[in-house]
Amino acid sequence: MNYELNKMINEQKFKIIDSTNNEAQRQLTAENPPREDFVIRAEFQTDGRGQRGHTWEAQNAENLTFSYVFFPERLEVQNQFQLSEAAALSVAEFLEKNSVPEVSIKWPNDVYAGGMKKVCGMLIENTLSGHYIKSSIIGIGINVNQSLWRENLPNPVSMTNLTGKFYNLDEKFYEIVSILRRRLSELKKENFPALKAEYMKKLLGLNRTLIYSSEGKIFKGVIKDVDSHGYITIFNENANEEKTYDFNQVNLIIPEQKKNI
Repeated sequence: MNYELNKMINEQKFKIIDSTNNEAQRQLTAENPPREDFVIRAEFQTDGRGQRGHTWEAQNAENLTFSYVFFPERLEVQNQFQLSEAAALSVAEFLEKNSVPEVSIKWPNDVYAGGMKKVCGMLIENTLSGHYIKSSIIGIGINVNQSLWRENLPNPVSMTNLTGKFYNLDEKFYEIVSILRRRLSELKKENFPALKAEYMKKLLGLNRTLIYSSEGKIFKGVIKDVDSHGYITIFNENANEEKTYDFNQVNLIIPEQKKNI
């Protein structure tokens, strides 16, 4: 495949940096900020950030860690979850094209593979202007060639763990950026129902019993829906009731963490 077009995008590559999202934010708040899409890429982050205040850990020069800065054209704030859907689906598509098995999306936008294993984490930070999104920093970390992990990490996996292949990081970077650019450009069509339908098909736990925790309680639950704002509805089998949760109100418990269920 030829990804030469992607090399036309403003790509800034660092050997080491605190966080690609941090650097993207610094550039957006500079005196003369960029006005077109650009990418901050790093071989190693000293302070990689994930969702809910977590850190993102990766070995030096073995994975893909980058932030794609996107300037939407009149994308309303109420539709900002569609950015998350598009980004997660981009990674899922990329992984499947590289023969990674059992790819799914863990709400809201982590990407799992090989079962209940985390292969990609994501942190999206939007800047708003009135009713519209002015810019979006889409931070993505994909485990590519790393094979060894710290014991206290709950469920990491890499592409090479699952396929036995070693990947050229430059080639794979342009490949994922190509897919991401295409999906983000499709947001202009505002075909959000189709985007949601594709997202739901990939959603880990849809119409399937898994284990969740909320407010200190563990329960068996089945995902029933994710609305246009990103709120998730889960049927609690223990309480025999449905409840809708915000992003920080419920967590999936992966198998290695299950206790006394």
